[in-house]
Amino acid sequence: MKFLNLNWEFWIALKYVFSPKRERFTGIISLISIIGVALSVGALTVVNSVITGFKEAVSEKILSLNPHLSITYRNPKIRENLFKIIKKEIPPKEIISIQETSSLQGLIIFSGNPVGIILKATNLESLKKERGFKKFKIEATYLNNEKGALPIIIGEKLKERLGLSLGEKIRFISVEGFYTPFGFFPKITTFVVAGTFETGVYDYDLNLVFTSFNLFSQKFKPNNYSLEIKLKDPFKSEEFKRGILSHLDFGVHIFDWQEWNRNLFAALKMEKLGLFVVLTLMVTVSLFTIIAAMIMLVSEKKMDIAILRALGVSSKSILKIFFFCGLILSLIGVMAGLILGSSLCILLSHYPVIKLPSEVYPVEYMPVKLKILDIFIINVVAVFISVLACLYPAKKASEIIPAEILRYG
Repeated sequence: MKFLNLNWEFWIALKYVFSPKRERFTGIISLISIIGVALSVGALTVVNSVITGFKEAVSEKILSLNPHLSITYRNPKIRENLFKIIKKEIPPKEIISIQETSSLQGLIIFSGNPVGIILKATNLESLKKERGFKKFKIEATYLNNEKGALPIIIGEKLKERLGLSLGEKIRFISVEGFYTPFGFFPKITTFVVAGTFETGVYDYDLNLVFTSFNLFSQKFKPNNYSLEIKLKDPFKSEEFKRGILSHLDFGVHIFDWQEWNRNLFAALKMEKLGLFVVLTLMVTVSLFTIIAAMIMLVSEKKMDIAILRALGVSSKSILKIFFFCGLILSLIGVMAGLILGSSLCILLSHYPVIKLPSEVYPVEYMPVKLKILDIFIINVVAVFISVLACLYPAKKASEIIPAEILRYG
């Protein structure tokens, strides 16, 4: 078999590393060095998987709760023309949905407690089908409420904050209003709670409120509109955006989800790179213990080296023997670290137990995503550093003068 054709230097290296006759202290140092490398590589694997998982979880939330393309305009008369442009530039098979929406900022007040919200008017039946919602419940009896009360769907966090229940009436003070000889007066509207939703994203569940587009248009006469487009492949948004942009007039704007969240994804990318560099330095530091163990091994095997040299073994072969010794120790540590880190990642991905504060993170539990490419990169980096760590002690072993060792012991 092929593995039996390995150089004799490798077999001697195996004997040196695993020999039960080694000095006890040298063996302990070797074991500590392997554990240090394993823990460093394991930590690098876990942290890399957590950052990857967090990035994918955030992307999924953004893609499921936000439009992939949004065209904003003020004049409702150009709506039909915009639909024609969209139909021309985006193949129908690439579109999941197109919704006309409008939004308004303001304060809602209940029992003297004000909370700033964004009131978003859309098609509630289509919104209910979005997969980004953990829960979306509408009580039909409140949708056709008495005149003067606009039915709204509120988030669970807002419901808890104000102590609201279905059918409760609340006041809404919008940023829009009217001017009088006595100054500006905001418009005050009455809402009725007609349903609740939950996304798992704290800001959305606290500050976002939905209502029917048709009822909203009758109530507020909005001066801003948006056509929100969901695509089958969200990563084609930039390509379609360029095509639509060439047809748009002044005063009409188009945005895509990557543009809205560019800073967030850039920050996540830099964070992943920064942590990878820091933890790679941690692996490098742990490999210094490999160097220490190798230097002690060389010192322990000086007589063996001298005898081998006296028998005609070249200094190059001695270098190979001790290079293989260091490489074996390093690879054991790297492989143990990868197994440890990967096992922990698989366990955390199947049984999420680390709960994150919802006020800070858009996910409930710490996400973990183990990728083959990440494992490969970690393995290559760790092995490369290991090779560099093995060179110095191996070179020192090859430079030992056998005559002095045999004469003086």
